[in-house]
Amino acid sequence: MLNPTIHARRRQVLTTRVPGPILLLGNGHRARNLPMTPLPFRQDSTFLYYTGCDLPGSAALLVEGRCVLFLPEPEPEDPLWHGEVPSLEALRERYGADAVRPAATLPDALPRDPVKVLAVADENRNRLGSRICSIPLAFGQDHGDPALMDAVIAMRRTKEAEEIAEMRRAAEHSAAAHVAVMRATHPGGSERALAALFDAILAARGCTPGYGTILSQSGEVLHNDRHDQVLSAERLLLLDGGGEVETGYGADITRTWPVDGRFRPRQRAAYDAVLAALEESIACCRAGVRYREVHDTASRVIARWLRDEGLITVDPDTSVETGAHGVFFPHGVGHLLGMDVHDLENFGDRPAYPPDRGRPDQFGTRNLRLDLPLEPGWVVTIEPGFYVAPAILADPRLRETLAGQVDFERARDWIGFGGIRLEDNVLVTAGAPEVLTEVPKAPADVEALVGSGTPADELLAST
Repeated sequence: MLNPTIHARRRQVLTTRVPGPILLLGNGHRARNLPMTPLPFRQDSTFLYYTGCDLPGSAALLVEGRCVLFLPEPEPEDPLWHGEVPSLEALRERYGADAVRPAATLPDALPRDPVKVLAVADENRNRLGSRICSIPLAFGQDHGDPALMDAVIAMRRTKEAEEIAEMRRAAEHSAAAHVAVMRATHPGGSERALAALFDAILAARGCTPGYGTILSQSGEVLHNDRHDQVLSAERLLLLDGGGEVETGYGADITRTWPVDGRFRPRQRAAYDAVLAALEESIACCRAGVRYREVHDTASRVIARWLRDEGLITVDPDTSVETGAHGVFFPHGVGHLLGMDVHDLENFGDRPAYPPDRGRPDQFGTRNLRLDLPLEPGWVVTIEPGFYVAPAILADPRLRETLAGQVDFERARDWIGFGGIRLEDNVLVTAGAPEVLTEVPKAPADVEALVGSGTPADELLAST
């Protein structure tokens, strides 16, 4: 865990920017089926950011520079089922709070002054009594106290040195898992074994998956969570996965490679285009550059190749204007990254778009998750891609809107190709951007690495 003085400093900054009592509510357990078998617990990121406390059902009251943690008291039989439980005083020292009290006493401890509340969901206040239920929560773009939300967003969006160090650790562990899976990829194996290997490497390094691991030969399905196919020599395999360290900071990396370690000509051409888009858009990640420009840079590179392949008929600038390339690159180039894989997205578009400019309506670009000038200390993902999705190619609205700009008939010849996405995590600095994720992506390096180790199915069968 981070040094408690870091959390204390953050609380001090927050209470300086937002006067008056502030109540932070953490997450509670959610039952998987029976209450005694909950889903894996993950603390609310903002609560974790300001307290370091990862205990379910916790709250923190910030009043006049003091932090009082309200923690659930252990049940009498907890030592039997869960082992020795630390005392409230021991927890006070662990988390660097000024005081710790039982969670049940929170409703009566609230000051008479208006309290600004921040919680991850409405359900969390129900456990705290009717006094809390009358207070608007700072959750989502249109709820809660604007000053509190904006202060939290500004602080969490800009990463401090300690946070960047944690993200480097997450990137290092995630990179090791990616390399292990690339080495263990062999035709005839199973996606399921590779996905299990990826998560196992993370676990062995003390990480949990920061999100559901995407590993599939059907890479045209952007968030494909199925791992049910046998690995076929001629296909591409896409892995989008990242680990999260115990402090909550994570990585988000995507690589794509040929199952048998050899790019076919069509695969190599598409891969080179996506790689060029990745490199050129990363180079744009400098302080003051609007993130939409980063996205448009990637889009132009992809569009240039699409035109050369005859998949679109317009020039790159026109493609960006009309969205023709979006048929094959239908998502934004990336998003903020930090304690959540889509950092701060539980606040809606408030952390990602200025108040006077919302998301565009254009297909593809409307999925851009950030459109602000970049600032030093921000960490963003850069993840261009090329996908051949039959449902998109058959969409009657797109076929009508982009008639004459996209050669839909020529694109039919690409069905079955799948998808390619390459993704790195980039730190914006006062100078050149810094890539935090180091996983091989040059074609020759990828071909040399894939299949160079024991197949995943054999590794897992031998344990």
